[in-house]
Amino acid sequence: MKERILFYLNDFAKGKENNLSKEICSELNYNAEELKVRSRNVLRSILHQYSLFAISTIDAFFQKVIRSFTREAGLLGNFRLEVENELVLREVVDELMDELGTNKQLTDWVVEFSRDRLLEGENWNIVAALNGFAREIFNEEFQAIEDQLEKPTGDTNPYKETMNALRKEMAVYENVMKGKAQEALSIIDDNGITVDDFNYKDQGTALKYFMEFARGKHYPSTGSRIQSALTNGANWPAKKSRNYPELVALANNQLIPILRDMVKYDDENGPKYNSAFQVLQNFYAFGLIADITRKMKHYKQENNLMLLSDAPKFLNGVINDSDTPFIYEKVGSYFRHYLIDEFQDTSGFQWKNFKPLLKDALDQFQASMVVGDVKQSIYRWRGGDQQLLQLEVGKAMGPEATEIKELNVNYRSAEKLVQFNNILFHKASEIVSEMAGQPRAVDAYHDVDQQSQRFAGQGYVQITFLEKQEGEEDWTSESMKLLPQVIEDLQDQKVKLKDIAILVRKNEEGQRIATELLQYKNAQAKPGYRYDVVSNESLRLDTASSVKLILSALRYLHNPNDAIVRGELAYEVVRGKRLETIFTQAGKNEMEGLLPEEFVKQTAWLNKLSVFELTEELIRMFGLGGDDSELAYIQAFQDLVLEFSSLEKNDLASFLEWWENMKNKKSIQVAGNVDAINILTIHKAKGLQFKYVIIPFLNWRLNHEIAPLLWVQSDKPPFDKMGYLAVRYTSSLEKTFFEEAYKTEQSKAYIDNLNLLYVSFTRAEEGLIAFANKPRPNLQKPGTVGDLVHEGITRDTSLAAQFKDDQLVIGTLKKLNVEDEGEEYLPATLNHYASFDWRQKLVIKREGIEFFEESVSEKRAKINYGILMHRLLAHIPHKQEAEAVLNELHIQNLFTEEEKNILLPQLKAMMAHPVIGTWFDKQWEVRTEVPVLIPGGRQSRIDRVMIGRKNTVIIDYKTGEKKQQDRTQVESYTGLLSQMGYPNVEGYLLYLDEMEVVTVVKGSTLSLEF
Repeated sequence: MKERILFYLNDFAKGKENNLSKEICSELNYNAEELKVRSRNVLRSILHQYSLFAISTIDAFFQKVIRSFTREAGLLGNFRLEVENELVLREVVDELMDELGTNKQLTDWVVEFSRDRLLEGENWNIVAALNGFAREIFNEEFQAIEDQLEKPTGDTNPYKETMNALRKEMAVYENVMKGKAQEALSIIDDNGITVDDFNYKDQGTALKYFMEFARGKHYPSTGSRIQSALTNGANWPAKKSRNYPELVALANNQLIPILRDMVKYDDENGPKYNSAFQVLQNFYAFGLIADITRKMKHYKQENNLMLLSDAPKFLNGVINDSDTPFIYEKVGSYFRHYLIDEFQDTSGFQWKNFKPLLKDALDQFQASMVVGDVKQSIYRWRGGDQQLLQLEVGKAMGPEATEIKELNVNYRSAEKLVQFNNILFHKASEIVSEMAGQPRAVDAYHDVDQQSQRFAGQGYVQITFLEKQEGEEDWTSESMKLLPQVIEDLQDQKVKLKDIAILVRKNEEGQRIATELLQYKNAQAKPGYRYDVVSNESLRLDTASSVKLILSALRYLHNPNDAIVRGELAYEVVRGKRLETIFTQAGKNEMEGLLPEEFVKQTAWLNKLSVFELTEELIRMFGLGGDDSELAYIQAFQDLVLEFSSLEKNDLASFLEWWENMKNKKSIQVAGNVDAINILTIHKAKGLQFKYVIIPFLNWRLNHEIAPLLWVQSDKPPFDKMGYLAVRYTSSLEKTFFEEAYKTEQSKAYIDNLNLLYVSFTRAEEGLIAFANKPRPNLQKPGTVGDLVHEGITRDTSLAAQFKDDQLVIGTLKKLNVEDEGEEYLPATLNHYASFDWRQKLVIKREGIEFFEESVSEKRAKINYGILMHRLLAHIPHKQEAEAVLNELHIQNLFTEEEKNILLPQLKAMMAHPVIGTWFDKQWEVRTEVPVLIPGGRQSRIDRVMIGRKNTVIIDYKTGEKKQQDRTQVESYTGLLSQMGYPNVEGYLLYLDEMEVVTVVKGSTLSLEF
């Protein structure tokens, strides 16, 4: 956004005219010279006060507020922000599984969960199931109700009590229906009637109904055959039955009354039964969610981190509906106006956090703006709520303080494209509203009509409906056959490849298109045409040969005895050999002939380096910096390694594990001047525009493809006492107490997918080309967006008149004359990636190494020793890890080899000390470098706090002469912790140079025993 603003300001300052400059002059009543002067002044102000050029994402804005707040309040200090929820979730679920065997309540529940999955024919391993279900804790819908969910306390498990109550309700229903069904089957059997006597045999009339309930299974009573059987006994027998009259009489006199009783009982009690059944389908996982949230909270506290997705809820909890929350005081005095763009994707928590700022600005008679388009709301899966823009903002701010301005001028697309979209989405929104039985789609699309400001009377639309041909897997094969021809036709019209975008719904579809275009290029390419593409897949780091080689070398260093690892490295080094030859010949000795000599000789030394230094050495040793096509991948990979090293445990094993989890999500950014076709998902295309857009697969469903969880509640017993429950989205919910929640979610799903269609169709500037499956005859209602487009076309007379032979064509395919779009800025590119031996770089000598040098004064040496020992002790929770921590810090280059050798005997002596050693026992819960907010606003830091069941111990490390202020400081710490409620607080000074313990404050007990 900043780049776009500066781009246009620069054009205005140079006096360049375009549609936007004309519109601004018209709106603000400026002439061209005045716009030029004002633009220059704005650019000059930005240059001199760039920090005030405040444009950021909502997440970044909230993080800035939280960081400011935590610094002033002394909370969380230097907390780490984690953006990858999945990584944290895996760790949390693994830690939860570690409690099995020690946590009886959890163990019993997990065992029952596994048993239930086995009975349902699913895999007994529940870790994957838990990881999938546990993602719910990141959704705002769950976070909004999290505090209202019951939580296990002590030996009481409310979930088990709820489950037993639901099973009891189901058992009552099943026993009644089973008894009546068995009664009916006995009558049939006693009268010599067989299955062959019934119409449709065991699949029709009421016989299947009786048989299913007699087996203890549920069968719906709403089918047309059941309703027919209720009215007349003549509908029961097959026409050729030898017992025709007997069965008619038997049905009229005995079976229909039983059937009527069953249907009536089902009408009255079926919704309760179905509701209980749907709740129990996910109940074991639902019962574990409290344990997962508990474990997640503990994990975040232990690791001093905040998830990016936590920020809105965290702020919302602090604000707590206050009109003037104190954490916004700084922000309110800093900004007078707010502009929130893309507001249709704002979440409920985000809106609640912004509302006080906007209200405060209004109270100060300052204007703010929210900008958005509900038709482009496509991020509901991450909390986006289009209803906020559609209804809530105006309601919250008040009609007298709100002005709604609809922007109905389209500056992007050619006129015929705009006209087509106007008509189609009018019809499509009507169809969706009819399907949902409510007008939400029509309301959202009431302003869909736009006026075009570009290419009057021009533009191109082609929508083709295809059928599966003999020998093909499905209709999409036909689309893929036509795609190269479309690309060639566009090149015939002098359209550049970079001006073409292929939009897909799923990443897998993009991968398929990229692969098949590459195959076409290699086997069938026509002379003079190009088929180069840039896709998500081609930009991923793990697809680059240089990154593959680095990773293979890292895996080899980590596990050189693994034949597969050796083979992978050999393959990456010597590409082109037959795979089986490489894997069979890549023994330890043979590897030496394939790999750089320096790498082979220095593997032991390489294993001691930090991960970043290691990758730097591998780039140099394998000569990877010379291939300019790989430089962007290498640089991006090293950036990731550096990011990992600063946030995670900096060892090779941890990095390789992290990479396996993250490799699919890491890619490079490509400059916009690369002349290749863009293949990207609709979500990634939002906000972008291309001269020609191709959509090969208009095939995504209007309803959910993957059924989400719904958090529901009911005022019907027994559910009225159970609070919120989790049910899976399914049409079976129509016959439950949760039907309204199902219908609401269905309507939202329809609108979500209609919005995706709208976003994809409105990315095009000059032309839109799309392919869809031809709907089957007599289709009752659209199932996919392709069906929806087909019905929208056929419902409108003007579009239907242009729809021939399963194809709609509007306009002529040609490149349009485009006005000057401004100066193009080409980025500077590297042709070599610099990588050097780190040992030959400038090294800054650290003071710590001086502590054992004779030339340094005794006082200075003690201070330097204390600094190093202090740093080491801050990383040691318990004595068992002491030497391992020292070795790890040495590997991370925080200590030199000499420093390590000096510190090691001192560390061993300290851990063996009769008093000091007890401070590092595992019986303590340990905190190091604990930030403390002292009355008066000052901050300090306690070196070590050990928390036990009966007492609390504070340790403060010192060096040099003993001073009274050392004792005073510890006394203040103990007083503070006592006031905070910690039991029997003791305080000690540890003088590191002499290894002397000084008792400052003792609690009511002197014992370190528990």
